Amino acid sequence: MERTYPADVRRSFKLRKWFALVGLLCLTILSIYLYIRPKPSSYSDRPDRIPRGIVLEPIMINGLEADFFHGSSSKPQKALVLLGGSEGGRYWSYQPNFIQTLIEQGYCVLSLPYFGAGNLPTDLRSVPLEYFSKAFQWLSMQKNLVYPNDFALVGLSRGAELALLLGSRYPEVKAVVAIDPSSVVFPGPPIGFLDLFGGEHSAWSEKGYELPFVPIPYTWTTLKGMLSGKRTRMFEKALLNTSSVKAAAIPAEKIQGPILLVSFTRDQVWPSTFMSEQIMERLHNNSFHFHYEHTAFEGSHSEWSTEPCRTKILYFLKQQFGN
Repeated sequence: MERTYPADVRRSFKLRKWFALVGLLCLTILSIYLYIRPKPSSYSDRPDRIPRGIVLEPIMINGLEADFFHGSSSKPQKALVLLGGSEGGRYWSYQPNFIQTLIEQGYCVLSLPYFGAGNLPTDLRSVPLEYFSKAFQWLSMQKNLVYPNDFALVGLSRGAELALLLGSRYPEVKAVVAIDPSSVVFPGPPIGFLDLFGGEHSAWSEKGYELPFVPIPYTWTTLKGMLSGKRTRMFEKALLNTSSVKAAAIPAEKIQGPILLVSFTRDQVWPSTFMSEQIMERLHNNSFHFHYEHTAFEGSHSEWSTEPCRTKILYFLKQQFGN
């Protein structure tokens, strides 16, 4: 015989059920926030280890904060501008072997943080593209060391997204190496618990306005991706938003020089191989008249330091950018 409960008891059960569901929802949201909130960058300070024979000049002028590496050459050299990803800070300054190789091959190197270091913004949110023009201007003023207005950008992950954006806007960018790139602008991560409810914001801005971006839908796929760190499917679903993709697409065909795209087939952060192919298709459809290529390596996100990948990057720079 089925047991029945008084009305007040049934109401109590329902209230407990709803309280439990609300509690679970709050716990889930809190877990997401604790997982994805920006962490202090481990690359915020300048590195202690500098390769022998290389000079590091700290740059802190007019709001620009960067590390300039060069050798002892008495002639001006071509400059490479290195852009890190969502880890923030001076990521490339902590890659001394790569920097040493670049300088040995005849380049000077500007490791350029854009958030998470010194007096720069603490978060990847509405970072003004005008900030990077300061770096180009500073480099062009170093006439004894640098060929002016002739720079190559090497960007990693969000830095690759940024490199493609800058190349499409600044004619002094003469070559782009985009490692794990995005074909569109994506939002920056939430910077506070309440920010989860307040909508997303573009990672980049220009002339005081946020650039259009492809929003990340709040779905079960997003939740799983945020909690597990395997976010590729989350970005794949976001890219199904065709209207946002069209508005936020990076006009790579406007870049005034050759382009190398590097992706990894087991990328678990975002679909870098798929988005690289989107960029290749866009370049083809717009009859891009500079050299462009895409190489997909076996590996996971940001495995750029493997020998085949490093060799590919260095060969591209030598053949397409020179020194």
